[in-house]
Amino acid sequence: MVGKNIRYYRLMKEMSQEALAKTVGVGKMAISNYESGKRTPDYNTSRKIAKALDISLAKLLAEYNEGMIIEHGAFRKHAGVSKSQQEVILGKADRYLGRLFEAVSFVGDLALPTMPDFDPIDVIDVEEAGQHLREILGLSKTGPIGNITDILENKGFIICPVDYAERGFSGNSGTVNGRPYIAINVTMSAERQRFTLIHELAHLIFVFDEGQNEEKVVDGIAGAFLLPKTDILRELGPKRKDIRGELRIIQKEYGVSMAAIVMRARQANIITKETYENTMKWMSKNGLRTDEQSDITPEKTHLLEQLVSRAVSEDEIGISKAAELLELSLTDARKLCYGGV
Repeated sequence: MVGKNIRYYRLMKEMSQEALAKTVGVGKMAISNYESGKRTPDYNTSRKIAKALDISLAKLLAEYNEGMIIEHGAFRKHAGVSKSQQEVILGKADRYLGRLFEAVSFVGDLALPTMPDFDPIDVIDVEEAGQHLREILGLSKTGPIGNITDILENKGFIICPVDYAERGFSGNSGTVNGRPYIAINVTMSAERQRFTLIHELAHLIFVFDEGQNEEKVVDGIAGAFLLPKTDILRELGPKRKDIRGELRIIQKEYGVSMAAIVMRARQANIITKETYENTMKWMSKNGLRTDEQSDITPEKTHLLEQLVSRAVSEDEIGISKAAELLELSLTDARKLCYGGV
């Protein structure tokens, strides 16, 4: 585990093995052997490594996912995320999941909702697939959807926040101890977070033929889930030459990006290809493709906080352990676990 931690924090710091070795005063091969698990650094060397990586010795030596079985899904093709960046992202996910399930170990598995029961199905039509997701989650066929994170967690999905400011990474999914999880980049805008949560959910629920463009299909499913065809037709009408005036209104009502609304309007044949292209150009010209300034409330998971607070209230752990699991100061952990008192 020490080796994995060394590699993770080194990559986080964007430091080469050679640079770390020079700072610590060992050979590059020693760092390589530590990271691969062939050798274990002694106490003094571990302290030097921790200092060089700007972390505590406790973090370097931590066992964060002992006994856990984590299976990560593949990253999106052409995402532009390097192998080392993928390692950092998965390392962040692993560490969060490790803290979450350590909290579960103190309060019991019954603290988590029953795992979802579903069989992977083929995708024939994205509109029908979007409706199928709503049905699985117990939602109405039409209308805006509230906090998606709360909805998914109450259905047994684990939402794993990853703080990583890299535009190429939106989300990922997989299983932890047989339970489905979705990792989400919390540095993204709220509307993109919501879209990505459903994008990754579609990856978990559906299976795809080799001839299908999986990423394009799941994007279509996410759009159909968030803004069903019935809704977009009701909001805009059957035929329009210009929809710019309603974009902000619909965006805030449904919690989706304006670009997604324009796409849905095109898919529903409400606007022509020319209107679609002109609207996208207008958005680009006004900087709305990079920052829509929506003011939509970001998605946020509270599950770990709830589990840790419960463990403290039931005297299963002390406030120091709570602070460690939450990665908060003792003062902030007390405020959280004792209701701000």
